[in-house]
Amino acid sequence: MRLVVVTQILTLLSAGAMAGSVAAPCTPVRGSCAFYTDCLEANYHCGEEGYPLGYGNKYCNKFSDEQEKLSAEGKDWMLDTMVCLQTALVPYATGNTSTTCDELEHAAFATHPACYVDSGFCELPPTDWVAVVDIVGLKTLFESWDAFLASLEAAEGCLEAWTYLSTI
Repeated sequence: MRLVVVTQILTLLSAGAMAGSVAAPCTPVRGSCAFYTDCLEANYHCGEEGYPLGYGNKYCNKFSDEQEKLSAEGKDWMLDTMVCLQTALVPYATGNTSTTCDELEHAAFATHPACYVDSGFCELPPTDWVAVVDIVGLKTLFESWDAFLASLEAAEGCLEAWTYLSTI
């Protein structure tokens, strides 16, 4: 009888573990900012000024809160960009946490240009560009070397896209 009970408990625990792996906490969800707190900050403990809370979560929530400033295309871009930025950091969230908070921040900012451009930033109407700068804050774009480089690389990506489109 005990063996049957233990087997049933193990079966239930195994099923629960399998169910948990389907919706792993380090899997970004479109429209959610929880990845930064529940996964990155939980693993790295960088604090309020570190990238997970001080930038990733802060601006993810800021965009969510101020999305009415964006057009329909801008809102789609915002959601696509959120998922892209979080997905790019999944290896850091689920891998070896010997990465320092500074290294994590540098790696995170390095993902920004491609996520912005690949999600369609360059094709947005200029009113959305203004809204993005308003949401982020002009000062923020130049606040750190990594943020400045990410801004320049995104602008360069748009210039390359526009140059290519003008040749078609």
